[in-house]
Amino acid sequence: MTITSSPINIRILKSLILIVFLISVASVTGQVQINEFGPFKFQLEETLSPVSDIELEHEITKIIELQDVTNEEDLRTMNYWNASYPSYRWHQIMMEISRAHRGHKNGGRVVILHLSIYDALAEVWKHKKKHRVKAPFRQKYEVHKLGRERAYSSFICEWSAAAGAACEVIGYYFPDRKPYLDSLLIQFKEARLRTGLQLPSDIEKGIAIGKQIANQYIEYAKTDRTDRTWEGQVPNVDSLWTGNPGKWDPMKRQWRPLTLMSPDQFRPAPPPTDWTEDMEELRRFNAKHQTSEIAWKWKSAPVWDNLLERKILEYDLGPFEAAFAGAVFHTARFDGIIAAWDGKYHYWGIRPFQYDPAFKPILIDTPNFPGYPAGHTTVAGSIATALSFLFPQDEELFHDLAKECSESRFEGGVHFRTDNEVGLKVGNQVGSQIIKTFKNKTDLK
Repeated sequence: MTITSSPINIRILKSLILIVFLISVASVTGQVQINEFGPFKFQLEETLSPVSDIELEHEITKIIELQDVTNEEDLRTMNYWNASYPSYRWHQIMMEISRAHRGHKNGGRVVILHLSIYDALAEVWKHKKKHRVKAPFRQKYEVHKLGRERAYSSFICEWSAAAGAACEVIGYYFPDRKPYLDSLLIQFKEARLRTGLQLPSDIEKGIAIGKQIANQYIEYAKTDRTDRTWEGQVPNVDSLWTGNPGKWDPMKRQWRPLTLMSPDQFRPAPPPTDWTEDMEELRRFNAKHQTSEIAWKWKSAPVWDNLLERKILEYDLGPFEAAFAGAVFHTARFDGIIAAWDGKYHYWGIRPFQYDPAFKPILIDTPNFPGYPAGHTTVAGSIATALSFLFPQDEELFHDLAKECSESRFEGGVHFRTDNEVGLKVGNQVGSQIIKTFKNKTDLK
């Protein structure tokens, strides 16, 4: 097909647009049902009202004028920004910028992004409940519906709140990319306006709310201790882990928890003083296996992130439910890391290749930090528990995957089985704490 930048006939617009929203066929019991979206941490006290009739007429005219000059490239851009759910693109942009960034990447950046988006959408939800407003395409027949309408008020754009929050948070962690983010926000605003679902003022108010909430989280992030560096010393004890950890890694145990009462709330009992039995089990496995499919799978792929995205789309979560899911999921990872690293640097558990220098793990590059409890496994337990809360119909799948993740670290030879079994237990405790916290902030059906 030849691409042209000329305006296209509005009557064939709907046949050209590639709407990639999924139509839900899932049972409502497949996901947690929420009546009210309470903020996790921050909210605003502003009173906002819909535009006057005169302003409404003026704003609708802007939409009509923009739709009248829409071309095929505009449609592709519109679909890019309005498909899936509000946080989807911005999460991908955060990951893209993170991958391109050289040097240390702040460990709190992703959870701050998703909590900012969730609290921004909770603020929007409050205003939507108060003002029941029809979408522009329902108020003026000249406006075409070029996106998916939701069964709630169009007052204040939730997609724009997510965009405003994301631009501020990503810009805070990667200030050199602010011009790029500003250009994306301009592109987003136009793409959102073309849908005919929201007025220009709805979009601007949403962006303003997102930025205000994000700035509160940015101030919080300045105190979350994720930027601190370590100045301690590794214990000089033969039975413990030895190495030269990165200057940020030992400090993960001192990050400010989001739901845990303290980093050591679920600290496990001390590891074994005699690893003979664990070591012998690893030797037997290595003698029979040259490789491990699951070890490489869990080392190389973002399994949990991909699964979250898939489940949000499978169950066709609305914008607010999707933001809630993202907030719970990434909090589970963040606090799971804190709990695991508290144990690691409290006990300084030795790694298999150090316990037996003749042992060669399948995963040659053993992580450069203590082993007990296993970090991958602790986080897997926390995330699996959180996902089971969000999507109870798939609970067995999530816990099976957590067990597979645990087994992968054993088969890879980077952990003793005890590291993994204890990690899963700690992770499940962390996940339960996270669920308890978020339940207290929302009204579940």
